[in-house]
Amino acid sequence: MSKRTQVPPDSRPREPGGTRPPKPKPKKKIKDRTKEAIVLIPLTYNNGSEIPVEKLNDIWDQIYLAFHGWTHEGIVVGAYPMASGEKRVEQSLKISIVLKEADILTLSRMASEWASELGQEAILIKITDFEVIFAPPQKEENDHEKCEQGSEAGSS
Repeated sequence: MSKRTQVPPDSRPREPGGTRPPKPKPKKKIKDRTKEAIVLIPLTYNNGSEIPVEKLNDIWDQIYLAFHGWTHEGIVVGAYPMASGEKRVEQSLKISIVLKEADILTLSRMASEWASELGQEAILIKITDFEVIFAPPQKEENDHEKCEQGSEAGSS
C-alpha cells in the first residue's frame, strides 16, 4: 500500500506566527472588448454662431483616422447648465463610434481638444456597457447553381 502525501491547497510558505503572505493579485489586462461611444458635437459656439462645416468635417476625419469609422445618428437637442448657471439649449451631432475599450482614453483626449477648439466647457461622451458585434452576410449558393445541381442528379 502506497502512502500519499497531501499537499495543502495553499502551499505558500508561512510567515512567523503561522500566517501566510497575501496572494499576489493578477495583473490587470487592458481589456480589448469592443465598445460603442456616443459623442455629441455641438453645431454652434456658446455665443450662438454656427461652427464652420470645415471644422466639423475635420472632426469627422479625425474620428475616422483614429477609429476606422463612425455613424451619424442625427441631430439632437439638449439642455444643460453652463458653469455660470445659465441654461443652455443646443443642437448637436450625435456620432456613434465603435472602438476597443483600450481606446476610450484616446477618444476622451480628442474630445478635450475639440472642446478647446470649439470653446466648449465640455463635450459629452457616453460609453456603452454591452457587447458590439459585426455580423457578416451569410454566404448562399447561387439559385442558378442549385437548379443545375438538382437537374444533374435527376438525369443520371
